[in-house]
Amino acid sequence: MGFSPEERASCRLVGTPIGNLADMTPRAVQALREADVVFAEDTRTAKALLHHLELSKPLKSYHKDNEQAAAREMLAEIEAGKKTALISEAGMPGISDPGYLLVRMLLERGLPFEVVPGVSAAVHASVASGLCESGQYLFYGFLPHKGAKKALQNTVKSPVPVIFYESPHRVKETIKLLLAHFPAPVAVCRELTKLHEEIVHIYDEKDLERLTVKGEFCLVVSPNSQEQAAGVCTDYEHIARLLAGEKLPVKTIASILKGIGMRRNDAYALAQLIVNEDS
Repeated sequence: MGFSPEERASCRLVGTPIGNLADMTPRAVQALREADVVFAEDTRTAKALLHHLELSKPLKSYHKDNEQAAAREMLAEIEAGKKTALISEAGMPGISDPGYLLVRMLLERGLPFEVVPGVSAAVHASVASGLCESGQYLFYGFLPHKGAKKALQNTVKSPVPVIFYESPHRVKETIKLLLAHFPAPVAVCRELTKLHEEIVHIYDEKDLERLTVKGEFCLVVSPNSQEQAAGVCTDYEHIARLLAGEKLPVKTIASILKGIGMRRNDAYALAQLIVNEDS
């Protein structure tokens, strides 16, 4: 779309920090400073952010339960000549947060808008997990509350790592489900960008005992081998323990695990963990 900067400024979808307020970009600050009205997924969080930025703006609610009405209200503000901004509680509008419907309505009406990018938990987790070797991944978002196991069938054949979002009250059950469908470990990325950011690799359900169940979670899993995707599961841990029992070195165990379908980094990490346990 060939809109001028002035036209684009009439509507902005603005990325905000996912925890560390220092991650707010100058462009995002400018977008909020220039807005006549800010629509927010959580007005309480938005008020705190604006206060931190020393800004005072009219706030209107825009969340999944009122999205239809809020999107129409936002369009009315835009058509009345107001400069508007949409922000999520944290992160990017439209990425596991409201925003898609607004964009569709803007496109249908030929109204100009601008996306002001910011921090993404999924991108952060893809790097911090150490599982996305090629930089490629499939982002799934939140599994449904009902039928999560069935929903996973859409991802078990992914040729690249898969990233999920999860809440504290469901995270342990979801990790168990992922361990049953994907090769270990599950990289649990918690409280990203915050003071207590933590990356934990879970190899089996016993590891869940050391997991802090607090804050927001990103879960990253490696892709299955072709054999696993077809339904043939390999118990890599059991094989690794048998090999360790033969007093084989870490490199040899890792090489064997890699040869039967495990990813190189995961094979070495598992081999090292089991050898260290036995030493």
